[in-house]
Amino acid sequence: MNYKDSPIILSEIKKAPKILVNCHRGPDSDSIGSALAMAKVIQKIGGQVTVICPSDIPSDLMFLPGADEIIRVNYTSFDFSSYDLFMILDSSTYSMVTGLKDSDKPGIRSIVIDHHFSNEKFGDINLVDSEVTSTGELLYGLFIDWDVTISGDTANCLLTGIIGDTGTFQYQNVGEKTLRIAADLIEKGANKDEIVFNLYRNIEFREVKMWGKFIERMMIEDGFVWSAIPLPIYRDLGEYTYAKEDVANFFAPIVKGTEFGIVMVEVSENVLSVSFRSRTGFDVAKVAAEIGGGGHKAAAGARIEGLPFQEAVNEVLKAARKHVQKD
Repeated sequence: MNYKDSPIILSEIKKAPKILVNCHRGPDSDSIGSALAMAKVIQKIGGQVTVICPSDIPSDLMFLPGADEIIRVNYTSFDFSSYDLFMILDSSTYSMVTGLKDSDKPGIRSIVIDHHFSNEKFGDINLVDSEVTSTGELLYGLFIDWDVTISGDTANCLLTGIIGDTGTFQYQNVGEKTLRIAADLIEKGANKDEIVFNLYRNIEFREVKMWGKFIERMMIEDGFVWSAIPLPIYRDLGEYTYAKEDVANFFAPIVKGTEFGIVMVEVSENVLSVSFRSRTGFDVAKVAAEIGGGGHKAAAGARIEGLPFQEAVNEVLKAARKHVQKD
């Protein structure tokens, strides 16, 4: 048994006639892959399931089976009353679920399943394993505990989450266990080549143009690089929400002589979205925590609200400089 709570969670699913599964705000491959995998397994068990998200689904993830059926919702007006259980995946806080700074949790039973060590454990049942690379990897262990057959489509969704959250297995938390799980998912029908093509070789031209602006504005300091895009430039470049994460993954952790990188975007008035990526094993989660964020040692994020662009950027840089000096 991988998780002692596995039978408890399975029992909750079996007794819930209608189930919701979330994708978090600004969903990435692990969020969407995990949600779709969970939905497919719930359907196999015999439950009715709906997958919801407060944001649009990135075009590069629409290849996943079921992605076109994810419903975009506004959590301020969404009616939970006709559902019996809320499965909350890959979300360390409830604000990550909703995309709202403050919102009330639904009045239905909830189960949180996540791999972020900063998870606030806000569900009625909380399965949090910060030792795994991704929620996709966690769900693999959960499904094995449940003794369910992992179909080719489900395997494809799980492997998409694992590949996305490990940067195609390049991060330092990837070991033998993760690679064996990936191999098993491929044996079960996951298409590694299709996943890699869609995640890394299927980039919209407008996003590539935005990458250029990030690189143009990139600065280097003692120990780290950083780039920040203000709202007017973000709007001029088409407000491509997911470009920041791709820049963080591709460019922030590669500069010789640095420990980590920071990518910042003002996504709306006085709202700065921040991504950290480690290059050498430096714990970027400590920097993120300094400004109210969280994540993992290799990859973390934060969101600063209520400050003008330059003040927010200065707060991030202040935290980064402090931790570089400490370490």
